[in-house]
Amino acid sequence: SVDFDYCTDLVDFLHGWLNYQIEHHMWPNLSMLSYQKAAPIVREICDRHGVPYIKENVFWRVKKTVDIMVGSSSMKWFPETFEKKYLETDVLIEATRKAAKAE
Repeated sequence: SVDFDYCTDLVDFLHGWLNYQIEHHMWPNLSMLSYQKAAPIVREICDRHGVPYIKENVFWRVKKTVDIMVGSSSMKWFPETFEKKYLETDVLIEATRKAAKAE
């Protein structure tokens, strides 16, 4: 997921708060105004853990989407080694949660 440009209430309003895609996919039931507060926190967490946090101009994203739709470009695939690393982390976290519940 990718965020579109944000910085002011006017920009967010003009986007209908749809510019906070990353935060929306993390917390779909969070209020729109809370996405403004969450975005810098999420970005800092991503930076700390080496997770890409992408924020681009909405018109650039529309162009990229149209290029994919008409076949002049393709979607970038997530590196398999990166995915494996985070899936292994998910397994460890889930095992820790189960162990804590068992106690």
